[in-house]
Amino acid sequence: ALVDDAVAKGAKVLAGGSLEAGKGLGGQFYPPTVLVGVTRGMRIWREEVFGPVMCIETFGTDEEAVALVNSNPFGLGSAIFSGSKARAKRIAAQLKTGASSINDFATTYLCQSLPFGGVKESGYDKFGGVEGLRGMCYTKAVCEDRFPLMVTTVPPELQYPVQHFSFSFVCGIVHFFYGLGIFGHLAGLVRLLKALVGGKLKKD
Repeated sequence: ALVDDAVAKGAKVLAGGSLEAGKGLGGQFYPPTVLVGVTRGMRIWREEVFGPVMCIETFGTDEEAVALVNSNPFGLGSAIFSGSKARAKRIAAQLKTGASSINDFATTYLCQSLPFGGVKESGYDKFGGVEGLRGMCYTKAVCEDRFPLMVTTVPPELQYPVQHFSFSFVCGIVHFFYGLGIFGHLAGLVRLLKALVGGKLKKD
């Protein structure tokens, strides 16, 4: 149905394209099919075939090829063939697919140490590799104080009723621990101290 729809909308069949009757196959064998002239308005552009059908599209630049692939709603695997491995790897890095083979086809599936799975409408999660094993595990987070004398409590500055400087106090903590670089940490510390001192002065 997908091939027929494409042909009806202007695609051209270079090989295959129809069931071969009279060869003792009982109508269960669909021949390898090659299509050209496929456009985005055709069902075969938006629906997975899961059959021996190849659609050939041309492109002028690498950027155009990447955009062509990424415009597809699916993204299971990809194969990039090029005389330049650097060029192929650069293209592969931009494709939104679950796997990419360089100058080969489906080798990522043969390597069971690698995760296998798609993106977008080709599914989610992985099997195989460390990622696949983790997907079969029950993950549990456990947190405890690192030092014996340290006890985690809610600081008075954040206890209810919330003080006027509580927001600045929290912002200072966040920037102090997660600021970018040493200056980010120092800026967070300064903001934290200002909130504490300013809050205490206003309270007094």
